[in-house]
Amino acid sequence: MKPLNEKLILKDATINKVQFDREWFYKLDDMAFYLKEDLSEVEFIFLPFTIDGEQEFVKCSSFEDIIRARKEFK
Repeated sequence: MKPLNEKLILKDATINKVQFDREWFYKLDDMAFYLKEDLSEVEFIFLPFTIDGEQEFVKCSSFEDIIRARKEFK
């Protein structure tokens, strides 16, 4: 399992992220690709993202939810 460091993920340009209500949320597809893991069991919400100039709602999760799910399904 690849270790996670939120500060590094915030700097990573390949992971789409958005700050909502003072908390960072990460696009689950990007995190799954980055970690090379199945994150289908992670709790998520839909948040608006502007990708390539178009706004769409995508599955997003907080850093804590991703960590919790990785520990539960280890």
